[in-house]
Amino acid sequence: MRFHSTLVLVMLFFSVSAEANCLANARSPENQQQTAYERIYCEIVERGEGKRLPRFEDFKKNDVMVQRLLLKRPAQKLKIALPSPSKAKAKKGANQTSVLDKPARLKQTNKANEVASVVSSNVSLSRCTLGKNLITCGQRRFGLIRNEPNGRLANGVLGDQHLMALPPFRGDAENGREVQFYLSEVYGHYIQRMIDIGLGASTMSYARFYHTFYDLKVKSVDFSERFETMYRFLKKDKKTMAVKTLPSHKRPHSLSQCDDITEKMIVCDIGSVNWVYMN
Repeated sequence: MRFHSTLVLVMLFFSVSAEANCLANARSPENQQQTAYERIYCEIVERGEGKRLPRFEDFKKNDVMVQRLLLKRPAQKLKIALPSPSKAKAKKGANQTSVLDKPARLKQTNKANEVASVVSSNVSLSRCTLGKNLITCGQRRFGLIRNEPNGRLANGVLGDQHLMALPPFRGDAENGREVQFYLSEVYGHYIQRMIDIGLGASTMSYARFYHTFYDLKVKSVDFSERFETMYRFLKKDKKTMAVKTLPSHKRPHSLSQCDDITEKMIVCDIGSVNWVYMN
């Protein structure tokens, strides 16, 4: 199960009526005191990146931490800065401009260059070309990550002070949507930490990452703590054991095997190997 497909299983797709509901709710008198995350939600929907968000009514039922996780990926694509959860609780003041006024404001200030930068920053795999060791997306190049010898690593990354530091899961483990968005949030962090110690070509797929969470849950083992322990042993082994630069000659045969994890990271799960491409 690939990164995006697993998310789709627990998300409700948007329709035209959903967008109308969001904007109608935003305009209603009882919602004139929207939170920052609710306003950003409506902006994301209005700009066409809300297909994997829950309905506006369901979104409002979540606490601010979960709301932030829900908004993070589409907000990144649109270059919308998310305030901290504490600031997001603040209500809209009279001197703030509503998201509903945004089209007129853009027209008045002629910020066409901002819109262009937003479009060019998106990773749309449908517009990318897959090569053996390179994924090309317009002017952007995502190169295949290899395992690296210790001599090429940054100073101190194999030391005790360099931690995996996965944020702990604080949500409801019975809520599949909360778990999915937590895992999608921290998966890129895990990949980057593996790259740090020269094991970028030896990462686990998102599917395995996902199933590991539930395996550990059944055993009442803390997910982030177990990964910290694993990281400690990996660093210890890396100091004394050589690793293959490329563990396999196989490459993804289609971009359908790949997903954009962050703006700068694409991961391709081919079953036997999990390939990472970085911009």
